[in-house]
Amino acid sequence: MKIRIVCLLLILVIGTPAYQLLLLDDAPPDPSMPDDYPNLDDVEGILDEMGIDYDHEWNNRHRYPGITANPAFLAGYDIIFWYNDNRAIEQAEYNAMRAWVGEGNFLTVTGEDSLGSPNDPLMAALVGSTIYGDFPFCDNFTVTRPENWIMDGPAGYFDGTFDILEVASDHDLCSPKPPNTYTVALTIIGEFTIGPPKILITENPNPSGGTIVYWNGNWDAVEWWRMSQTPETVNMFKNMVNYFIDNVNVVEETSWGSIKDIFSP
Repeated sequence: MKIRIVCLLLILVIGTPAYQLLLLDDAPPDPSMPDDYPNLDDVEGILDEMGIDYDHEWNNRHRYPGITANPAFLAGYDIIFWYNDNRAIEQAEYNAMRAWVGEGNFLTVTGEDSLGSPNDPLMAALVGSTIYGDFPFCDNFTVTRPENWIMDGPAGYFDGTFDILEVASDHDLCSPKPPNTYTVALTIIGEFTIGPPKILITENPNPSGGTIVYWNGNWDAVEWWRMSQTPETVNMFKNMVNYFIDNVNVVEETSWGSIKDIFSP
């Protein structure tokens, strides 16, 4: 009987991913749009290609503040990619997400008008930005920290300046809040005018750790899936996913020690 129990435990441990990843679509209620607002739908194909397991939920299906304010729901995940557009979050959402990240988890926020139109001071505070608001369209972005794990990883190394697709050119005001938040890439308007950060990273915002990425703009999450036009940003996304998965803190209730205990008299 003990041998059968051990085999079952080993099957459960081996068959369960060491991470739980969520794609979270979040957009304002719109009678003309389906409940499953499709911003992250095409990202599924990239994760499938990578062999990554994931769940996909739509916050507007649950109505606001919905699952983003539900600590019990969030506790089931280690990694969340949150596409938010045209909606300011509520205090309950900020509190729940902040607490969840503080447990050592990984959050990425992206989306057109995620900090502006409407202005969203709570989302700005969550992603480590000292400012918020809408901003003129941006044409390119330049990497400022190529040694970072988004720019340097299994999917490639990226340094220099890269085009922003016209459909994804709408960006918001943001600026890193020291000491835990820093800029990885800056937007460019025209040829020479520097705009707001393209990517912000906040590391260890609480004693227990945690990481937050703010990926400015990214209409329809297009920079994460359209390999035909923006392969560099898709591969940056892949680097980010790989880094998160490699660094998930897995707390196994069943350790080798507990398995050995089964055989103890």
